Amino acid sequence: MTRRPLADIHAEATRLLDELSVCAAPARLIGGLGVAAHDHVRVPPSLVRAFADIDLVVARRAGRSAARALGELGYTPNARFNALHGSKRLLFYDMTNRRQLDVFVGEFAMCHRLDLDGRLNHHALALSAADLLLTKLQIVQLNHKDVLDAARLLLNHELSDDDGDLPGVDCLSNQRILSVTAGDWGWHTTLSDNLAKVARGLPKELAEREATVVVRRAEVLLEVMAAAPKSTRWKARALVGRRKAWYELPEEVAGSAKPSTTDPGRTTSG
Repeated sequence: MTRRPLADIHAEATRLLDELSVCAAPARLIGGLGVAAHDHVRVPPSLVRAFADIDLVVARRAGRSAARALGELGYTPNARFNALHGSKRLLFYDMTNRRQLDVFVGEFAMCHRLDLDGRLNHHALALSAADLLLTKLQIVQLNHKDVLDAARLLLNHELSDDDGDLPGVDCLSNQRILSVTAGDWGWHTTLSDNLAKVARGLPKELAEREATVVVRRAEVLLEVMAAAPKSTRWKARALVGRRKAWYELPEEVAGSAKPSTTDPGRTTSG
């Protein structure tokens, strides 16, 4: 194993995926690097952004193997955080390049919980486009980078009724979106709100043709979600509506490349 993280963040992300696979802890990219791994068309400059950190997902059974391997790959663990939260999330630091590495174990939980166990084989490098969109748009207090990444995913992917398993086809799966939102009113509400925010908040520099594609795909997803049959649980929660909070507020996580838990936190993946 190479024991020192590489300076180039894209090369380092690829190295981590390769080495973790060898260690029986296969991982997929999440966050901004995961979104970028799905680029199929020219990305407008207004949707391009820099990446400060690396975020990964591993299967629940592979959490301990991943933690051991990352120590050998040159990463410093946040021992206190990992002891408290390691069954669901691990935090490491690349001290050489002052980067943070987040490893989500089996799920991505911020304002809502997204089960990802068994969801790592839909793309060679990253989560599926639908799963990435769900991670980006489950945050109630959406920030600008999340809007950019969501727009980038919608621009890059046609919508499909499959779940992304067709060989050589990389679409954004309506069925995956519905599998999460049709049984959970809270998920449905947050995702609907945020798809509308993406449609309204596109960068002004986006060309009319590209903006039209993103807005139309966001609208189609909203239509598909609205038309889908809802569970009894969904309907019961809908009666309560917004009078009661339908989401959790995520805890802050140390955000600088130091083994410290006293720094200002970030609550979303990169």
